[in-house]
Amino acid sequence: MASNNLFKSFQNAVLGLIEALKRERNLKIHFAIGILILISSYFLEISSGEMLWLTFAVFSVIGMELINTMVEGIMNVYNQDHDPRIKFVKDVAAGVVLWYSLFAVVVGLIVLGRALFHWGASLGRLFALLYVIFFPVVVVFGGLTKRGGRKD
Repeated sequence: MASNNLFKSFQNAVLGLIEALKRERNLKIHFAIGILILISSYFLEISSGEMLWLTFAVFSVIGMELINTMVEGIMNVYNQDHDPRIKFVKDVAAGVVLWYSLFAVVVGLIVLGRALFHWGASLGRLFALLYVIFFPVVVVFGGLTKRGGRKD
């Protein structure tokens, strides 16, 4: 009986992934980019440690996109009307995806930059520092706020 429930749990998880992929454009994009990166890395001189970082970055972005999809779905079930609290929750969930996507870009620049262009690690550290400084500064000075906003 327990193994049957375990099989059903895996089956439901796979069905959830398939349904999310069918419905969510951004998830399709993240999967496509992740697949391209991981296939491309197979043909490059990348250490097992670098491959681990690339894989972690790809899986993290896809995982955060799935969580974002789940949060948005729950919020839509909770309330269909415009509610600033729900907008905040959805925006933060989308922000998590953005943050992990930036992490993946930095990992890609460090690993693929070295493999493709022989860039040093210091350039990757510079990109990471610029990302961590740039986004909070832009937000503090209002560069990304109050320019439209989410309609849901």
